[in-house]
Amino acid sequence: MTEPTRLIHEGERWVAALAERGLISEQVAASLREAFVQARNERLDEAEDPLLVAMLCGPTAVGKSSLINALAAAEISRPGLGAETPAASIYVHERDDPARLFEYSQVLGRLGRAEASLVRHARDELLHKVLVDTPDIDSAVRHHRETTAVLVHCADLVLFVTSPEKYKTMQGAAWIAEQRQQRAIAFVLNKWDRDALGLQYVQRERLENDFRAVLAEVGFTDPLVFKVSSLVEQARGGVGGIENELPRLAAWLSAGLDRSLAGAIQQRRRRAAWGRLSASLASAVPTPIGGGNFVAQARERIARGRAQSLQLVNCEASLLALVSLEAGQARPRISGLLGGWMRLADRAGHTAQAVRALFRSRGPTGILDNPTFGASAAALLARVTAALAAVAVADRLPLGVVVAGWVAESQALSERLAELPAEVEAELASAVSRRSLRRGIGIGVLYAIEALLELVLVVAFWRLGSGFLSGDYASSGLLLNTAALLIVLLLLGSVAANLLFGPLQERLRRAAAKRAETVVAAHWERAAMLLEEQIEATDRLAQEGGAFLAEIDGSVQSLAPVKQADGDVARLFGEETTGAAQRQPVFE
Repeated sequence: MTEPTRLIHEGERWVAALAERGLISEQVAASLREAFVQARNERLDEAEDPLLVAMLCGPTAVGKSSLINALAAAEISRPGLGAETPAASIYVHERDDPARLFEYSQVLGRLGRAEASLVRHARDELLHKVLVDTPDIDSAVRHHRETTAVLVHCADLVLFVTSPEKYKTMQGAAWIAEQRQQRAIAFVLNKWDRDALGLQYVQRERLENDFRAVLAEVGFTDPLVFKVSSLVEQARGGVGGIENELPRLAAWLSAGLDRSLAGAIQQRRRRAAWGRLSASLASAVPTPIGGGNFVAQARERIARGRAQSLQLVNCEASLLALVSLEAGQARPRISGLLGGWMRLADRAGHTAQAVRALFRSRGPTGILDNPTFGASAAALLARVTAALAAVAVADRLPLGVVVAGWVAESQALSERLAELPAEVEAELASAVSRRSLRRGIGIGVLYAIEALLELVLVVAFWRLGSGFLSGDYASSGLLLNTAALLIVLLLLGSVAANLLFGPLQERLRRAAAKRAETVVAAHWERAAMLLEEQIEATDRLAQEGGAFLAEIDGSVQSLAPVKQADGDVARLFGEETTGAAQRQPVFE
C-alpha cells in the first residue's frame, strides 16, 4: 500500500470513528465521505499519474464537439445533437490502456469501456494524454450536468471552451471560480471567425479584452487564452482573414505540455486537492476534553448522584407493602388459639399500616411520593446527566453518543426499578412454600405451642368442671394463672413464628433494598463508563486527527513544484504572477 493510499484509508477510518462516537453530525460525516470520494477521483491514492487527463468543458452551443474534432483532425464527436449527444467522448492513444481509466474514476472507466464513447488514435504527440469531451455545464439534462461534475475531479487540465455569445454567462463564471486553484485551466474563445462574429468582427479586440476582464473578476489575472475557429477552412488558414490560434492550441497540447509541465500541473493539482481535503478534515477535529474542569465536575456530580440514588431506593424500599401476598403467608395455616391470635395480629398490623399511609398521603409532598418504585432515583439520574449535557453544550464540548446513552440509562433504570418489587414478591411467594429444615422446625414448634395452649385450656376446664360438680369452686387465682399462661404461650408462639418464618413484609423490604442498590449502582456505573469512554475516544481521535493532518501537510510539502514551470503553472491555476502584461504565451 502506497503512502497516499494509506493516508486515504486512515482518514476514512478516522471519519467513521468520529461518526460512531457522535462527534460529528450525519451531515458533516456525509460531507467528509464525499470529500474522500473526490480525493480518490483526484487520484490522491495513486503514487504516479501515467496519463494526463485534459477535459473540454463549457456551456451549451459553444462548439466543444467541433473543437475536439478539429484538434483530432477527425470526427470523433457528433456536434449539435444536444441531449442526444453521448454523455462524454474520450480520445485515447492506441498504446494507452483504457482500463487504466478506472484508476481515475469509475465514471471515466465505464466511458473508456463504452464503444460509443471511446475513440482511439495513433498521434504520438498525444501519447499519455487523454482528451475528454464532457457534457455542457448548463445542460438541460440533469444526468449530463452530474456527469461533468464527477468527471471534472479527474481532470489535470480543463480547456474551458466558450464563445463571444456565451463568455459573460454567470453560470460559466461561477463554474470557473469554483475550479480555480483546484486544477489547471486554459481558456478557449471559440467561433473566432468572421461568420460567427458578424458585426462584432471589427470589435474583436474589445471582445478579447472584455473576456479577459471577466476572467480577472474570477481570479485569472493572467489567463492563458486561445482564440480559435474550429471551422475546417479557418483551421487550414483559409477564408476570413482573421487570426486563428487553433494550430497553436494543438501544438501546445502536443508539444507545449511536455512531461515537465504536465508533471508540474499534476503536482499542483495534487497539492490543491490535499489542501482541500485537509481543510475539510481540520474542521472535524474534536476538542480534547480529558484535561478540562468539566471532567472533574462530571465525575464528582455522578459520584454524588449515585450516593443520593442509593439513599432514595433504600427509603422507598422501607415503605414497600405486600401486594399479592399476606404478611403471614410464610407461616403454616394453624387452626386453634395460636392460629387465630396470629391472624388477629396480622389484621391489626394491616389496619395500622393503612392508617399510617392515610396520614402520609395528607402530609406535604416529597421526592418519595411517586407511586412507582424507583422513579425518584431514575429521575435523579436523568437530572444529573441532563445538567452535565447542558454544561457540555454551553462549553462546546463534544459528548456525542454519551447524551443518548445517558437518556437510555435513565429510562432503563426507571423500567428496571418499577418492576423490581413485583419480581421480589414473586420470588418470596415461591420461597414460602419451599420445603426446608428451618420451615420444618418452625412448623413443629408452632404445633407444639398450639398443643400446649390446648392442654392448658383442657386442664383449666377440667378443674373448673370438677370443682363445680364437687361444690369446690375454682379460685380466682386459677383463672388468673390460666390467662397468664395462655398469654405467655401466645406471645411465645408469635416470637417463634417471627424468628423461624420472618414477616414477609420485612423480607420484601430487605430483598428489594438490596437488589435495588445493585441495580442503581450498575446504571450509575454505566453512566460514568459512557463518559470515560467518550473522554478517551475524543482525546484519542483529536490526537489522531492532528497527526493525520500533519501527515497530509508532509505529503503536500513532498510535492515540491517544478521551478522552471512555476510561472506557467501559476497562470493555469489562476494564481498571481509577476510581469503578467509582458509575459509571452506558454505555447509559443
